Amino acid sequence: MKKTLVIILILFSTSALLGQNKSKTEAFIIQGQITNCPEKQLKISFRDENQQILTDTLNLDGSGNFYLKTFKVKQPQLTNIKKNNIQINDFFVAPGYNLTITADGKDFLSLLKTTKISGIGSESNNYRSIHISIALARMDTTKRYKLNETDLLAYIKRDQTLKDSIAHIVFDRNSEEDKYLKYFGSLVRLDNEFMKLYMLLDRVLYVKWNKFNPEKSTSFLRANFDNKILDNLCRDEFLISANYRNYVIKDEYLDYLINLDYKKDSTLRNQKGYKLKKANETYQGKVKEFVLYELMESLITLSKSFEELNDHKEQIKAYLSNLKNPYYTESLTSKLAEKEAELFRTQVGKPAPKFTLKSNLGKTYSLDDFKGKVVYIDLWASWCGPCRQETPYLKILYEKYKSDKRIAFIGIGVHDGINEWKKAIEKDAPEGIQLLDAEGTVKKGYVANTIPQFILVDKQGNIVNFDAPRPSEGKKIEKLIDAEIAK
Repeated sequence: MKKTLVIILILFSTSALLGQNKSKTEAFIIQGQITNCPEKQLKISFRDENQQILTDTLNLDGSGNFYLKTFKVKQPQLTNIKKNNIQINDFFVAPGYNLTITADGKDFLSLLKTTKISGIGSESNNYRSIHISIALARMDTTKRYKLNETDLLAYIKRDQTLKDSIAHIVFDRNSEEDKYLKYFGSLVRLDNEFMKLYMLLDRVLYVKWNKFNPEKSTSFLRANFDNKILDNLCRDEFLISANYRNYVIKDEYLDYLINLDYKKDSTLRNQKGYKLKKANETYQGKVKEFVLYELMESLITLSKSFEELNDHKEQIKAYLSNLKNPYYTESLTSKLAEKEAELFRTQVGKPAPKFTLKSNLGKTYSLDDFKGKVVYIDLWASWCGPCRQETPYLKILYEKYKSDKRIAFIGIGVHDGINEWKKAIEKDAPEGIQLLDAEGTVKKGYVANTIPQFILVDKQGNIVNFDAPRPSEGKKIEKLIDAEIAK
């Protein structure tokens, strides 16, 4: 009962603060220096009242200095600075904040260790600093999915206790300088509560580890999480929580409900668009619109053919009228047009998107340099485990064709930073030419939404297969290559 009361008070305070802050038009300022940064521009993102992501650009000079003044921050929130492997995640911004950030961008770990946040708004951001410093000291590598039920619950309790204690130190006091301190205290506690729910749901969903049946799944959740929150999970106020939006409401909780349905009626697995249907039946208000929009956007983005896109459009059409917010419908219309243009551009037989990129050895290559040859392109990243798992198989494939001048093997690092990309090349020693997509040209042209991705291009520079078999598929890709080089 005490925990429920705390959450109700949190909801009350956050709703009141949001109401007070909607009219604020103060500028948000962020400045500082990231030394040894391989990127000349970084992106910082904000969310508006529709959960629409707005971005601004941080331009870095030769010494890594940057300055930005923007009015896009309409409400207090968590945000990130990102580009490739440069990431400063989960810090607080608000109208009127004036933050100075300094860090060493040599690599991801250096960035994590050295990031300092000062200025107006730094009091709230002490939560991030303390939490990261403790995490770095502990270097916890626990794999939650390997824990038994008792150990998992103990792990969750330790995690919650740590976060609650840091929140108490940072937020449970008065501040004349940081007027959003109490608000962010409420937000952090809400985020922590939903992270706990996410970890519990995560456990329930992976039945191959825990063998939970529907009854045990439900009793497990109810025994270990606040039932009053579970019974009122669809609340517009919860949308301020990133963990609620990103982990719980549109994925884990919805998948949990769907899996319960599947266990009761296995024929539902064959029903197209069942996730959209379940979301439409389960949620209400702004939460329903948010989840439907996110699911629809995902269907559009992940469509790999016109046939698949048309199938997804039919699924979307059934629920489009439930989106009352014009932003959602306008955005989906725009994304459909973009996806159709992408698919048209990347159809089999169309010219492969051109690129001119530098290699790890400093030489510049263009796709046109390989006219007259079949080209097997590997889109990968240093941080992508499945990508790097293909490297040994790619070496075997390369070895078979290395003396055949009719084919070229090209690896292109996408979504990656130059330092980490070079380290991965040194460690894995992949064969073929290795290029870096530093400005995102290939990522955009080849629609690299998911990696690894392999593309086969014919001798005339036209697309043979935009989602070609992986090297690990052995004879399947060899058969395709042999057919092309024989032409």
